[in-house]
Amino acid sequence: MLLTDLLGLRVRDGAGGDLGAVVDVRFVLDGPPSGSGTGALAEARLHGLIVSPHRSSSFLGYERTGVNRPWLIAHFLAWRQRRAVLVLWRDVASVGDELALRPGATLYSPALPGG
Repeated sequence: MLLTDLLGLRVRDGAGGDLGAVVDVRFVLDGPPSGSGTGALAEARLHGLIVSPHRSSSFLGYERTGVNRPWLIAHFLAWRQRRAVLVLWRDVASVGDELALRPGATLYSPALPGG
C-alpha cells in the first residue's frame, strides 16, 4: 500500500458513520536504527491518520499546537481544521474504497503534545 492510497479516503467509524477524509498521516520513529552509519535514524512506523470532516487536503503542519505565524494563514487553517481527529492505525479495521474503523475506536486531537 502506498501513502497516496490512503490520502483522500473517506473514513467510517465502527457504527458506519462518516468521520470525513484522510488529510494527513502521523509517523513515529521508534524502531531499531536503519543502516549501519553512526547517524542512522530509527525506522518510521505509521502511527495514525489525521481525518477532517471539512476538507480533503493537508493542514501543512498547522494542526500542531503553537504554530501561529503567519497569523492570517494560521487563523484560517485553525478554523478549517475544527473537529479534525487523529485515528490510530491500530484502530483501522479495513481499507478499501473507504477506510473502516473498528468498533470502540478512540478519536484523539491531532495536535502534537508540546508543539
